[in-house]
Amino acid sequence: MRWEGAVVVVTGASRGIGRAVARAAAARGARVGLVARSRGDLERVLAEAGGNGVVAPADVADPAALEGALSAVEEALGPIDVLVNNAGIGAYGRFAEMDPALVERVLAVNHLAAARAMRFVLPGMLERGRGHVVNVASIAGRIAPPLEAAYAASKFALIGLSEAVDLEVAGRGVRVSVVVPGVVATSFFEARGQPYARRWPRPIPPERVAEAVIGAVERGGGERYVPRLLRGAVILRTLAPGPARWATRLVFRRELRP
Repeated sequence: MRWEGAVVVVTGASRGIGRAVARAAAARGARVGLVARSRGDLERVLAEAGGNGVVAPADVADPAALEGALSAVEEALGPIDVLVNNAGIGAYGRFAEMDPALVERVLAVNHLAAARAMRFVLPGMLERGRGHVVNVASIAGRIAPPLEAAYAASKFALIGLSEAVDLEVAGRGVRVSVVVPGVVATSFFEARGQPYARRWPRPIPPERVAEAVIGAVERGGGERYVPRLLRGAVILRTLAPGPARWATRLVFRRELRP
């Protein structure tokens, strides 16, 4: 697709991966619609991206606010060509002890908001015969780590949604892709209340994930892992679930102590 003049909406655009995607798309000539809760942060990102676009502050977990933000982008810039569902939050701890409200919040932000945004843009994309949705998931949506049950569930659901809808729209000029990053150097871990303290794997910069998002749009979709070696881990998990489960328990043995 041509980036020049395309309308690209990025949720969770105020920092991290979303900020990197917004800057990468704008650098290619796209007009960006930036969605997140903080207007001030969004305005800073828009300025960094060259100012070619609009900000649409909203809590994506609020259906009315999300629809209002997407409508505001279309009113200002025109029909949405690319939707990047990137907004996401985490929750750390044993599932049986987790606040039910937090579990619901994670599912609402990470999965339901993405589904609602897709429902908003897909009818127009299908009518025009072009468009692309990129959902930013996580390796936790392929290999569920302990102590992140709510987060893993939301990302498993997002990947399943992406795969199913991509098949539904096949042959109609619209694609749905999913990007599956590993550990990324953002404020995600601090925001969930448990900083990342492992020596390995080392976090990758958000710009690498943004490159995968751009590549998914330019080369026609599919599932992209960042880094690519994660695909091998998923294949191993599929072919040898028993040993893979044992290895996961070994990695998390300290955290899983009673």
